[in-house]
Amino acid sequence: MSLQGVLADFGVADIFQLIAQQRKTGILSVEARSRSLEVHFVEGGVLRALPAESRPDEALGALMIRTGTLSDVGLAQAWKTQVKMREPLPSVLLALDLVERDAIGAAKRLLTDEAIFELFLWDEGRFSFRPCRIDMDDIDAPVGAEMVLLDALRMRDEWAQIRDELRDLSVVLKPAVDIEEFRTRRAKVETSTGVRPQELERVFTLVDGRLSIRRVIDLSRMGTFQGGRAVVGLLREKLVSRSARVSTTTPAAVRASRNRPVLAFLVLVICGLWASLLLRLPGPRSVGDYPMPENAVSEVRTAATTERLRAALEAHRWAQGGYPSSLEGLRAVHDTSLAPLPVDRYIYARSAEGYVLYRRPSLEGKEGLRGVP
Repeated sequence: MSLQGVLADFGVADIFQLIAQQRKTGILSVEARSRSLEVHFVEGGVLRALPAESRPDEALGALMIRTGTLSDVGLAQAWKTQVKMREPLPSVLLALDLVERDAIGAAKRLLTDEAIFELFLWDEGRFSFRPCRIDMDDIDAPVGAEMVLLDALRMRDEWAQIRDELRDLSVVLKPAVDIEEFRTRRAKVETSTGVRPQELERVFTLVDGRLSIRRVIDLSRMGTFQGGRAVVGLLREKLVSRSARVSTTTPAAVRASRNRPVLAFLVLVICGLWASLLLRLPGPRSVGDYPMPENAVSEVRTAATTERLRAALEAHRWAQGGYPSSLEGLRAVHDTSLAPLPVDRYIYARSAEGYVLYRRPSLEGKEGLRGVP
């Protein structure tokens, strides 16, 4: 069965029901709002869901940084090791003892939950289903599409009210009571939200007067819907309150930058011209016809550094609500004395689609720039 069309004519719920009824195996791809999501089905059950990726497990790595499961330094080490091992990211993380197996499984389930939740908020876009073989590992476990469908529809119905009450996710939360008083008043929040006691306490203890609502939800590892529901319950019961502070980079600031398309276009044109000029310069000569690069270690190190910088940019976006205005601002927030971010090796500019990143010509003799989408 090959299926394609637009969501305005055939909604996501209808697509799920059809695939489940016919017990199909393959990939459902949906594109909307400059985003592309994939759902992998096995005999009508949902195995996994994730954003479309330029490299395998890229979305999983970004989510693990966003939720504090893995550091950006750890992810960069894993990407570098993966070049040698040629194994999926979860296998590399386990081999390096960076993350426990249970934590990887929880991250993969959360990635699926987040993608499904986002997908069911879409009312327009294009979709296609492609029958194909789906690879599974011992961590994966398909879930009935009907169960996923019922949960997703329930979340979609409740999310409108939660979103209205949360409003700006970049606002910082602060505790309004101490932990003892929270525990004496927690039962009322449990009843009104349906969130479990340990999850409510996890969210409450993350509120420290410094973290934004978005960051609290991410670090709770409960997902946008369940974490947002817990925050709303705590706000209603006045166990936490909104601070006058907001994150360094607010969504409003990001939207304002996107209202300057002419400036963004000029930046992209200048970067493109510079890249094209440098790429025309003669590259390094290879030794005879030997296919191995002249400096393979340098190539791997550069790739790992670029991945680490990209991971830091994504972590900043999820923590602060948007990409930084400069790489110096990124270093001020995310840098560590053990592994400083090499921001001086790159040229960076925010754009309407996110950001543009170019590597400066290497001091080791390699010419040209590398564009990072």
